[in-house]
Amino acid sequence: MLISLSIRNYALITSLDVEFRTGLNMITGETGAGKSILLGALSLLLGNRADSQVLKDKSQKCLVEGTFDLSGLNIQDIFIRNDLDYDNPTIFRREINPQGKSRAFINDTPVTLTVLRDLGTKLVDIHSQHQNLLISDPVYALHVVDQYGRLQIQLDEYLKKYERYKQLTHTLHQRQEKLNRAKADQDYLEFQLAQLDEAKLSADEQDILEQEQLLLEHADDIQLHLSEGVQILHESEDSILSHLKQILSGLQSIAPYYPEITDPVSRFQASYIELQELSRELNQLQGHVESDPVRLHGIIERLDMVNSLEKKHQVTSIGELLDLQTSYRERLNTIQTSDDEILTLKAELEKVTSELTLVSQKLSEERRKIFPDFEKNVTRLVRELGMPNGRFEVHHEKSEEFSQDGIDEVRFWFSANKNQPAEELSIVASCGETSRLMLSIKSLISNSLAIPTVIFDEIDSGVSGDIADKVGNLISRISKGRQVLNITHLPQVASKGDHHYKVFKYDDVKTTHTTMKLLTTEERVTELAQMLSGENITPEAIQNARVLLNI
Repeated sequence: MLISLSIRNYALITSLDVEFRTGLNMITGETGAGKSILLGALSLLLGNRADSQVLKDKSQKCLVEGTFDLSGLNIQDIFIRNDLDYDNPTIFRREINPQGKSRAFINDTPVTLTVLRDLGTKLVDIHSQHQNLLISDPVYALHVVDQYGRLQIQLDEYLKKYERYKQLTHTLHQRQEKLNRAKADQDYLEFQLAQLDEAKLSADEQDILEQEQLLLEHADDIQLHLSEGVQILHESEDSILSHLKQILSGLQSIAPYYPEITDPVSRFQASYIELQELSRELNQLQGHVESDPVRLHGIIERLDMVNSLEKKHQVTSIGELLDLQTSYRERLNTIQTSDDEILTLKAELEKVTSELTLVSQKLSEERRKIFPDFEKNVTRLVRELGMPNGRFEVHHEKSEEFSQDGIDEVRFWFSANKNQPAEELSIVASCGETSRLMLSIKSLISNSLAIPTVIFDEIDSGVSGDIADKVGNLISRISKGRQVLNITHLPQVASKGDHHYKVFKYDDVKTTHTTMKLLTTEERVTELAQMLSGENITPEAIQNARVLLNI
């Protein structure tokens, strides 16, 4: 439950520290005193969005801090899941700086607003006036039925199957779209791959062919110069080797009596041997090169084909063509693989759909079992609240499609008058009737919600007199076993509280402030009397207030 609330620099509140009690806490105050401001500050702790407009002093930060008793809630797993220290009591804190930047903390650990909201929904249920409109919402109506019937286990079972169904449906849709796009290119891919496969390309082929082409195109020149070299070196009568041999013989002949010539003779001899070897190599090379027009034509055609493929695919090498070839083959293999995956997904989706159908029908049957008892009890309560001819009905239709809430659509219908058929609430119910109907429903589901603190913001709007007294009694019943904070303008309702707080404004030299205080018994008498008679409190009003308070 909410133990205390501390507010700094929020709207008209400069500084406020208030402690709340168990049971029924009534909150009253004149219109415009700031009761809604109090709820707004509390909503910040529960994860609502905020901006710098809420700051009273635009130069200072706003701070809202709430202390909650978590006894008996068994929500430690939420703390563990979000890596938070579990302390009891637990402190929520929200800060908003002058630039509008917001920070949230749980037990001094920074958290996101999502974490704040997730944990806050386990602690506080705020029913504001605009929420009366929810009663006409089919989604809200279905949630009410589930809460009343305590169908969370069945709903969780359905949701587990539904999430898998949604996941499979989404995945199948994505894969099918991807496959359709791939299949649109399949003919193109197959043609391109067939052309590259037919080419039988090898990685270094182009360099080898270009080199052989160069050789064959110059074969005659190569033969000519090789032959010429052999002739000059060895075969002609005036060859270099014959001249060297002549020189070598002459030098060798003078060596016995001219020792200095020994070294030149050795070098001449080495040169002669080297030129002999060179002549033999040139002679051998002549046999390696032959003019081959047929082979040259084949090479040119092959290179033209390679160049044509490179130009077509906008690449510069056979290596890139081979990469494309691999890519085309992989894409075609993917199409086949995708076909197989889709068949598998379809089979799994069919199985999950069948399971989901059974679970949804089971959930629907459980809901239909609840309708009569729920209708009877809501009708009983609205009759207690001054609508003796009131009749509440649950109208149910089945949907052809699965939704997050199952296959059921539920609407609440109502009739307040005798012999008048029930119709949709939005058509027939007045503001006061809607408030009483919502209070009746809240009364029935409050135990199922298992939320320790319930806040009603003028849920008694549109009623007065004896009906107000009955509304107060019902709110009092709701507070048994939990904490209820009830904002009201009605003295009959306010008198039912275990504790009574007053919200009021006061002025100082500079500005107007909103604050709040817990009333003593005599202060409650005065407050109720003022609510009964206005600013000029009469003795009769005082007496009536004491009667309402049973003192």
